[in-house]
Amino acid sequence: KKNTRGPCRQLKTAKVTRVTNSRISIGYDERHRAAPTAELHSSLAHDIGHVVRTHCPMQWKSWRVMPDEIKAEVRGQLSANYNLEDLDEESLTYVNRLFAERYKQWKSDLHHHFQAYDDPQVALQEGCPKELEGREDSWEWLCAHFQAPEFANKAQVNKGNRKKKTLLHHSGSRPFSYRMDARRREGSKFPEIGVFGDVYVRPGNELAESLHTTMVERSQLVLQESASQLPPETPIESVAPPQDAGFQILTETLDQTLGRRPGTYCRGMGNARRREPRPRSSVQSSHQVTALTAHMVTLENK
Repeated sequence: KKNTRGPCRQLKTAKVTRVTNSRISIGYDERHRAAPTAELHSSLAHDIGHVVRTHCPMQWKSWRVMPDEIKAEVRGQLSANYNLEDLDEESLTYVNRLFAERYKQWKSDLHHHFQAYDDPQVALQEGCPKELEGREDSWEWLCAHFQAPEFANKAQVNKGNRKKKTLLHHSGSRPFSYRMDARRREGSKFPEIGVFGDVYVRPGNELAESLHTTMVERSQLVLQESASQLPPETPIESVAPPQDAGFQILTETLDQTLGRRPGTYCRGMGNARRREPRPRSSVQSSHQVTALTAHMVTLENK
């Protein structure tokens, strides 16, 4: 059997609140679009998953369309360990986003459970998961929902789209920005490229391996080019690449191979970075990196 993490039951969080004798405050960091620390984000996400599995009625297509009074009741299950009073708008939006993600994931898990039965009627009568015992009305609603033409057609389209995906990340629910911070603390000059290697490169994934190798080679050429403008005795460890060099190399490499995605989304960055207007200093830096990458492509072709 594959080793997987067991269900979260908020036990770790409950221990923290007992030891500190206070509930955990939910902060929000704009840079991460999440909690200020990876640890707080992970514990909150896991605890919300537990609340959704054990307390949330599964009788709506999504968390977004669920009535506000039901949402408030479900969110209230967190209040034993988290301080939910006076959440500002950004923090509440963040918490709702986590609930929406966990609701969607749990509904997907239940759909897979439903599909394990050849006969929908047998699934309805005998297949109610233990997590929904005592809440059989949710299972009845789900069984009908899973058979509705609108859901069945959408599920088939989504399945086809997943098969078309060229890059699959293995980062779980942790935002890439936390991983980027960890790389910077380790002294990485190109944290974006390091994180790409961490979350996309896996044995047998030749495309991700090839893209990462290209990024690493280009980053070394950028460093060498930057070093050539410094005194000869400057050690390579002391050479600082242009600002945003890693981001530029990553996005240009992926755009050249896979094509640029429309809008502000940056493939390979998760939600850690978006394409958006930047101050003039960043624009100058971008031009500098673009010039360096153009030069290094010339070197590659020689």
